[in-house]
Amino acid sequence: MKDVLKIAVVFLFWSCAQQAPLTGGIKDTIPPEIINFKSYPKNLSTNFQSNNIRIEFDEYIKLKNTSKNFFVNPPIENVAIKAANKSILITINEELKAQTTYTFNFGSAIEDITEGNVLEDFKYVVSTGNYIDSNFFDGFAFDAFSKKPIENTKIFLFENLIDTFSKQILPNYLSSAKEDGSFSLKNLTNQPFYLVAFEDENDNNSFDYKTEKIGFLKENIYPINKKDSTVKPPTVLLFSPEKKLKLIDKKYLYPGKVLLLFNKKTASVSVTSAEKKLIVVNREYPSDSLEFWIDSISSKILNATISSDFLDSAKTFSITTSNPEKTDSTFTFRAKNLSNLKPKEPLRLHFNHPISTIDTSKITLLKDSIAQPINFSFSANLFSLFLPNGNTGTYNFDALPGAFNSIYGFTNDSTTISIQPKKSSDYGSIYFSVSVEDSTNFICQVIKKNKVVKAFYCSNGLLKDTVQMCLPGNYNIRVIKDSDKDGAFSTGNFLQKKLAEQVLYYNQPIEIKAGWDVEINWKIK
Repeated sequence: MKDVLKIAVVFLFWSCAQQAPLTGGIKDTIPPEIINFKSYPKNLSTNFQSNNIRIEFDEYIKLKNTSKNFFVNPPIENVAIKAANKSILITINEELKAQTTYTFNFGSAIEDITEGNVLEDFKYVVSTGNYIDSNFFDGFAFDAFSKKPIENTKIFLFENLIDTFSKQILPNYLSSAKEDGSFSLKNLTNQPFYLVAFEDENDNNSFDYKTEKIGFLKENIYPINKKDSTVKPPTVLLFSPEKKLKLIDKKYLYPGKVLLLFNKKTASVSVTSAEKKLIVVNREYPSDSLEFWIDSISSKILNATISSDFLDSAKTFSITTSNPEKTDSTFTFRAKNLSNLKPKEPLRLHFNHPISTIDTSKITLLKDSIAQPINFSFSANLFSLFLPNGNTGTYNFDALPGAFNSIYGFTNDSTTISIQPKKSSDYGSIYFSVSVEDSTNFICQVIKKNKVVKAFYCSNGLLKDTVQMCLPGNYNIRVIKDSDKDGAFSTGNFLQKKLAEQVLYYNQPIEIKAGWDVEINWKIK
């Protein structure tokens, strides 16, 4: 019996000593919940006369990014907020308005301590009067040109029309747009308001005229107290501030290249010099830069003049050429359209310096081992080679050293290029008709992946045209109503209460496949 008892004791001790992994149970994924009967005052209380608020929750909480997430409608300038165990304590250090509904918006500021579960869009509402305002206003805020949402968009409502923005001018109500561009302002008084939206990049609730986008609705908005599915919420479109063309930087790159950088894109800009001959690259699209070469690099300083339709007057500048930022003593090129060489299109070689002379005795073009004629043209740094027989078949292009010579005395290295143009059957075409009922002047752009494939201008309200040789993929059509008839998109001006020119996109992607022709008939009312 004693032996049996000893065995039992040993077994009990051994079993108690076994190690087992700890299991934490089910993970908490539920955000904190308000305990309304313990809060003071209760949420949605009326006749509130205190300066202190305590909001109770069912678990320990913390506050995060209150400067970004927390705000009060109507705004209260002197308010303090802190988390204490399971409570949020709010202290109001100013007198509240009579007969006013106040909404304390927490956004994503509240989360539990253990798992960080966020209580999204929590609102705490009290009224100093005997009722809670229940009116609301919903809408959308998008970029005026791209029609896409803008991060950190703030929505302000004002009782009266304002001409300027400053931190001293508080809105009557404020909100933030969500990622999809939608916004909602709740618990509003029953009166008309003037709506302004702006891109608040630095989260200071103040508009920066130089860098941030802004938009407004020309007509007053009227809060409602019941949703109407037949009424589409309005959209406010934000536009970039109007900029005058400015030269912001200039660089000299060895041996004779000058690069000018501007503060915005423009198609209308030129440069001249009374001292030197300048070789300027022709730009085929609006750009924020301009590059050119000096034909002689003996002088140490270049004086030149910039002219543009977007400058009040011609601007002169000087640049030192004795200390180049980059040394480039080779003569090389890039064949930009080699991978997508269309039928009857020349092969374009873009050199890093302007071309001085071409020695065709050092250039060979073969097709099926048979020599082909060398037909070409060149201008500045661009060499265009025209292939025979409509670009059919495969070609080999060979250039020996000395075939191409730059204006600075450099020559090319030995080069071989295999050229295989695409066939007409590899492409599709878009046949389109676009009419705009309320605008005779408009710009029509066929775009692919936000890049303009081809642009057209219409001055009679109806445009019929074709875009051929389209690579397979999804395309779209963008129309800009050119109200000022300047041939480009014009932004708005908040101080002048001028909206940006209207931009519209075709309502669905245009799919192009090889060998397909697509017809589009778009009537814009």
